[in-house]
Amino acid sequence: MFKKKYFVISLWVILGSISGLFFSTFYGKTDLYIPVYHNISNVLERTSPSVVNIWTIKKWKGWQEQSNEFGFKFNMRVVKTGFFPNGSGVVIEKDLIVTNYHVIKDAFSQNQQLIVENHTGKTVLAQILGFDSDADIAVLGIIEPINLKPFNIRKNIDQIQVGEPVIAIGNPQGLGQSFSKGIVSAINRKFKDKKGNFIQTDASINPGNSGGALIDDKGRLLGVVNVIRSTSGGNQGLNFAIPVDTVIEVFNSILDR
Repeated sequence: MFKKKYFVISLWVILGSISGLFFSTFYGKTDLYIPVYHNISNVLERTSPSVVNIWTIKKWKGWQEQSNEFGFKFNMRVVKTGFFPNGSGVVIEKDLIVTNYHVIKDAFSQNQQLIVENHTGKTVLAQILGFDSDADIAVLGIIEPINLKPFNIRKNIDQIQVGEPVIAIGNPQGLGQSFSKGIVSAINRKFKDKKGNFIQTDASINPGNSGGALIDDKGRLLGVVNVIRSTSGGNQGLNFAIPVDTVIEVFNSILDR
């Protein structure tokens, strides 16, 4: 009787430990790798709702052909409206998005409206809640709720290693949400014209990726894509992201927490 009871208790302890490991790895607490849960397609599906495309509504004057009641055609100056891609953003908390300051700089200075687009193509107006131009970080708040999901944050960012696989998510060239895979090429990179340290990656990044996400192979946020160093302005494998611990620190400072 005692042996049977001891066996049942041991079995529950083992099952509980295994369950704990599974749940822990879902939230990035352990290094346990679960093939089905952490295959790349699953990771991308789970992280898609955590990255947005950012657009500006711009107005300008242009010529447009019109006809009068007699059928005579003529050109007339009219005010036109269009959507222009600015960059990307990451969802840090419910309805709160972090992006680069340079992504929304012109919209702020020219009092233009910003549009946030989620992974399903749904759009909503956004407002600038604050920014830190030195850190190149801005915080946006959406006007109406849409299907967005805050990122799981990599807690041990100081333990990131060169060679780790990473994925960049953003809106390159305004084409829509895109993914590119690479590795961590270097850490603690510094620049004379920029504040703080940066994560270097060879994951393909192009104009429009700015403000987007750099994640690890478990879907945890490592940083916010910030800058490309190249002679052409496009990807040459020298791409950099602001580490997530710096992002969260500036995010809280902007919101006065």
